[in-house]
Amino acid sequence: MASWAADVFDVKPGLWNVTNTMQMSGLPPIPNLDQMTPEQRARIEGAMKNMAGAPHTTTVKSCITQEGIEKAIARSSSTQANSCAPKLVSMSASRVELHIDCTPQSGAMKSTGDVTIERGDSEHFTGTGKMKAAGSGGRTMDMKWSMTGTFVSSDCGDLKPAGQ
Repeated sequence: MASWAADVFDVKPGLWNVTNTMQMSGLPPIPNLDQMTPEQRARIEGAMKNMAGAPHTTTVKSCITQEGIEKAIARSSSTQANSCAPKLVSMSASRVELHIDCTPQSGAMKSTGDVTIERGDSEHFTGTGKMKAAGSGGRTMDMKWSMTGTFVSSDCGDLKPAGQ
């Protein structure tokens, strides 16, 4: 086990209910939007406008394992170049802070942001994040979200662990 194992985010492994609330403003910098037919462009822009404004909330069941947490932290601590990967800013048994820079190889859109996840106790966590995306044509989009996690059971049943 790695030397940082004592600082691994300390939550119970097993089945979790994770609720995410996301709010977006602006329009995403969609590549090749100018090359679409007026009908295609109107349909995509209409769908994006419907996503902007009011917050959208979803709840999913997720199987969280200690191995999955350790792999996610190892990936975020990696020095390998990646087009979009979180980088670990700080970590303790009760708090993880990540910075995210995304630059696709096509160069169509660049995103940057920060995420913080805090452990209330071994059966509860909360998180917040903000991202900003910018692309060609001056289009920008801001996203902010919050999440809560509540432990359900040590048994994930048929649900595969997150990340698999």
